[in-house]
Amino acid sequence: MKLITLNTWAGRQKEELDAFLKTHMAETDIFCFQEIFNNYDGMTGDYISHDEGNRNLLQEVTDILAGFDQYFCPIAENVYGIAIFLKKGINLVASGEVVLYENPDYDKQDETSDHDRKMQWMHIQSGRKDVMIMNVHGHWDPAGKHDTPNRIEQSRRINEFIESVGLTPKIMVGDFNLNAQTESIKLLEKNFTNLIDKHGITSTRTALYTGNDQHSDYVFVSPEVLVEDFKVMPDVVSDHAPLYLQFDVF
Repeated sequence: MKLITLNTWAGRQKEELDAFLKTHMAETDIFCFQEIFNNYDGMTGDYISHDEGNRNLLQEVTDILAGFDQYFCPIAENVYGIAIFLKKGINLVASGEVVLYENPDYDKQDETSDHDRKMQWMHIQSGRKDVMIMNVHGHWDPAGKHDTPNRIEQSRRINEFIESVGLTPKIMVGDFNLNAQTESIKLLEKNFTNLIDKHGITSTRTALYTGNDQHSDYVFVSPEVLVEDFKVMPDVVSDHAPLYLQFDVF
């Protein structure tokens, strides 16, 4: 099976993103997206730290990926979140979400405040093979992508969930908002192989990124997953690079 994960940058690169999806949808089984707007009628900058974005991104991606089933996980009200698209014919066994960070006092007018964060998960089946897919957009902090108590707690909650669901093969992807050498990442490596580290990936950002942190996006696999191919894709459709995984399960 083939999976692509991408932080869409809220769809700022509309033409490039549309072309990317049309190019890769035939050969891809699973898309995992972060920064997805769902018919948002307010100010884009209320939910992310820039003032541009595609307020109808979810519907537009759904229209392009007509051969896929769409699963949206709302995080900020019902207008902003993450999403998984499964090629039609893949059986959904179970699904849910795990709250990774909670902020009941979130103020969308405060640029230093972060809304709740979640992990979206799905247990899917293709033929006789089962795998769990987990899609994460991790806690954002204006001070950077280093360890914080909230991020340590985020990793602890992920591990607690992983250890509760048995030996089904697992793949966890997304924008974790974490540098590579953090304790928060090392905690996740307790249950997973970190493909960014294993393959010596020096950056998951594109030329559109103007910051200093070169890692934010990760792909983690459990020991039951056979990695057939893994790479950072060259397409510049966001300030994050798409990550590609071809895999099988034992």
